[in-house]
Amino acid sequence: MMYKELKVLIINWLLDHEHEWQRVNACRENFREYIYNSEGEYLIGGEEVEQFIIDADNLLYAGRKVI
Repeated sequence: MMYKELKVLIINWLLDHEHEWQRVNACRENFREYIYNSEGEYLIGGEEVEQFIIDADNLLYAGRKVI
């Protein structure tokens, strides 16, 4: 389960970086410590954080369907 505070941070980051090149990748890198360990493997809940970034970006900007 993701904490509300982390969700707010991610959404605010996406809103503040609307014109960022490869916004999702940049956001993922910014929140890397919540997604991956030092070996680059997913942390527990890391996949959920990564998917939240993708879904939030889609809802805010892409207009694509989020499944």
